[in-house]
Formats: sequence, structure tokens, C-alpha cells
Amino acid sequence: MNVEDRWTRFEELDAGRVLGDLDAAELAEWQELSRDFGSDDALDQLAAEVEAVLILEKPLVLPPAVAARLKREFAPSPSPAVKSTGKIVIGPWLGWAVAACLLGLLVVNRLISSQPPTAEQRRSLLVEKAADAKRLPFAPVGNSYSAAKGEVVWSDSRQEGYMTLSNIPANDPAKRQYQLWIVDPARDEIPVDGGVFDIPAGATSVVIPIDAKLAVRNPAAFVITLEQPGGVVKSKQEVVVALAKS
Repeated sequence: MNVEDRWTRFEELDAGRVLGDLDAAELAEWQELSRDFGSDDALDQLAAEVEAVLILEKPLVLPPAVAARLKREFAPSPSPAVKSTGKIVIGPWLGWAVAACLLGLLVVNRLISSQPPTAEQRRSLLVEKAADAKRLPFAPVGNSYSAAKGEVVWSDSRQEGYMTLSNIPANDPAKRQYQLWIVDPARDEIPVDGGVFDIPAGATSVVIPIDAKLAVRNPAAFVITLEQPGGVVKSKQEVVVALAKS
């Protein structure tokens, strides 16, 4: 499961956890994913208030962040339910009827509006969470890319990695594309395709996810070449841009 799929699955499980819909296996899965992505305190706070309304019949006080979000999205007109403190308070006479609806609305809204982490954020998570993450600096190869620099981060256990690149010229995807090759002598003498990527115009620094087509366990080097659009199955290495090696 790639990072985007793991994030989507975590969002689903986190919402189910707050609503109390997870079985034992799903809860264990959520606990594993939460070590990487954390959880939403606002949902937990609202769930606690909902429980108080349904069980203790106390007024429902929405967390400030939740109240502000509901005000922005639904623009309620002023009423006695809104106190001078700025908190939205719903008395017991309405609480049980609307509490679950509010919680469900917030969860659905969160699932719709939340965005998966960026490549830069996922890279930071990998560096922080993966004990075996190795970091290797890129060095330019030849005079054409003498200003190129960057770093590769790779985790064998997660089969996940990212390149941080700068001072590499933008390419026209219709004419040429950059391609990463992963050298793993323990696997094969032929480098593994690490994915085709582009450098957008005007970018000073970019984070590129590595898309290894085969599993690699002990990579000795990462090589960036310039190839035809869509990449190649086997590179002639006519244009080598940068190299990172252990």
C-alpha cells in the first residue's frame, strides 16, 4: 500500500474510530497507521461532548475550532443558543437529537475536505519514523549539470523514498524526461527503474517520490538520467545528470 492509499485508509479508520464503528482488527490497523499520521483532537473532543449529551444529559459545548468551522460553513443566524463567550451551546432538550448529526457532518466534511500529505511532508515522516532511512547526497555528473545538487532518502523496510533536488534544469515532457535508476548489486547487475519525473519551470527545489518498479533491499547508488518521454526499460546512460552512492 503506497503512502496515498495509507493516508486514505487512515482517514476512514480515524472517522470510524470516533464514531465507534471499528472492530478489533480495524482498531489495530488504525493504531499502526496513527503512529505515522496522528489523529484529530477536534473529533475526539466533539465525540466526548456527544457522549455527555446522550448519557449525562448535559449541554453540548462544541470545541472552539469545530464551532468556528460550523459557523463559517453554515453561517447560522444569531440566537439565544450562541453565548457571549463565542461558544455554541446546545441544551439537553436538543442535544440527543442533533449531537450525532453534528458529529457525522463533521466527519463527512473532514473526509471530503482533507488533503493527503504533500511529498515534502511524507519525506519528513519517513525521516522521522523509519529507523533504517538512509540519506545520500547527490553529486553532479559532467559539466552540463555541474550546479545540480540534492539528496535521496530511502527506507528498505518501507520500500519508500524521496529525492530532494535543486539547480536541475526544467524539462519539456514532450521531448525529454528525467528517470531514476536504483543500483542494487545484491539483487541484479541491471539497475531498477525508480520512475520517470519532471522538473517544472521556475522550481528552485523539488521533492520527487521514488517509484521503484521492483523491490530493492540494499541499494548502493541512485542515478538520474535524461531519457525520451515516458522513460526507457534500459538506459544507455547517454546523459547522466547526478549520482548518489553509499
